Amino acid sequence: MPVEVFILTVEDPMQAGAREMMDERLLAEWVKVFSPDINVRNLQAKGRFVNVVLEALAIHGIDLVIAGTRGARGWEGVFLGSHAERIVRVSPVPVLAIPQRPHLTGLRDIVLPIDIDRDPVELRACMRKIPGLFNGRYHLLHVQTSPAGSERAAMKLLGEYSRHLRLGHCTSSVIFNESVAGGILRYATQAGADLIALGTSGSPDPAHMFRPSVAADIVNHAKIPVLTFQLSHRQVSVSF
Repeated sequence: MPVEVFILTVEDPMQAGAREMMDERLLAEWVKVFSPDINVRNLQAKGRFVNVVLEALAIHGIDLVIAGTRGARGWEGVFLGSHAERIVRVSPVPVLAIPQRPHLTGLRDIVLPIDIDRDPVELRACMRKIPGLFNGRYHLLHVQTSPAGSERAAMKLLGEYSRHLRLGHCTSSVIFNESVAGGILRYATQAGADLIALGTSGSPDPAHMFRPSVAADIVNHAKIPVLTFQLSHRQVSVSF
């Protein structure tokens, strides 16, 4: 289908050591990366990074944000996180966060963390917004943080979840880890995954930036690309 790419550069006056706008020569190098039949547009703006990105999403009807990330670094990382993390927290559209120098040769194995208390129909609707991306092998994963939880019951619900998602080739696993994000990252490494795809309950509320977020934590520490989908806060309390 026709694809239009917007290359957005932001000069953030509040960013320590902010660089000048990307020069025309470097922008030309970026454009050369894309196929000639793809329409590439350059956008330049000044302002707070997240605000500028959200404004661009609304004005241009963006369907997907692609953001490079080096993870959270230094004092700014401790308090604010990476640019990619901040976008993941508030973006109303899917975000593909790509770590520095990823070893990516394809999308064969995709880890799909599952919250078995959330409606599977909503996640399926989000995944269908990006046709053609999910043609690989899915690894459905549920992380239990309490050793008292029933693995058998969780596996049963995960199986029902899988049927509702109507995926092709997939496996299901339930693991225990004190941290949900830590469990997902560990499993992805062990499975040799190429991508982690997960739903996130973001919020445009600025206070949300300072709350714990599994998706943001994964984006800051994953060595492979991470695709996040914005889900509502709606949950289901009955079995499927």
